[in-house]
Amino acid sequence: MPQASRVIDAVADFVESKNTKGSGGRFALKFKAAIQKLALSDVQYSLCNHHVLASLKYSCGHFNDWVIAFKIVNDELIVYEIIHGSLLF
Repeated sequence: MPQASRVIDAVADFVESKNTKGSGGRFALKFKAAIQKLALSDVQYSLCNHHVLASLKYSCGHFNDWVIAFKIVNDELIVYEIIHGSLLF
């Protein structure tokens, strides 16, 4: 989803601003690879532990301190939210 993509781009820009040139792009590639690893066939993911995300029927994966809220619809992984774990309380 566009919102999730914007989060990855914003985090990559932040990483780039704090580190060496190209580090933001490398971070974004690793983040996207972590998301792709969630797209496994024949896997039934449980709902997120967070009550709001669970009420939306999202499953959750993680990358570093980030929570990836997603659903698998018609064998397609759709990422709806990417939230820093510290914001979930």
